[in-house]
Formats: sequence, structure tokens, C-alpha cells
Amino acid sequence: MKHDIGCLQAIEAFYAYLDGELDDPDSIADFEHHADHCRSCFSRIEIERALNQRIQKTAKHSSPEVLRDRVAELMKRF
Repeated sequence: MKHDIGCLQAIEAFYAYLDGELDDPDSIADFEHHADHCRSCFSRIEIERALNQRIQKTAKHSSPEVLRDRVAELMKRF
């Protein structure tokens, strides 16, 4: 484990980490080490966690089928 990533690298890993998609133990350790020592990144993580939790609590309705179909079609293009 190197633990010497900077803010730019942490930001690149940010959402993957929050979504549980960062699965390499060394990358996780590097990210967590940076977040524990960088107040700016730590604050950003806490805000995003709170926002994600709030969205999950307030999302009571599933999206309309038309919207889901449209998003699926757009994703196929990329």
C-alpha cells in the first residue's frame, strides 16, 4: 500500500468508493487513507453520503417506464 494519492486521484475514485464499486484492497486503503488525512475530501465524502442517504429515504416512487426505456436506449448508444 502506498497511501500517497492526491486529491485528483481521490476524486477519480470518489463515486466508485461511495457506490461500493472500488474493489481493489490497495485502492480502497489508499483512498481511505487520503480521506482520513484530507479535510476537503473528507468533507465532500460526508456531504455525498448524507445526500445519497436522503435521496434513498425520499425516493418513494419508481421512475416511469417511459423514462426507464429512454435511459436504457441512451445507454445502449454509449
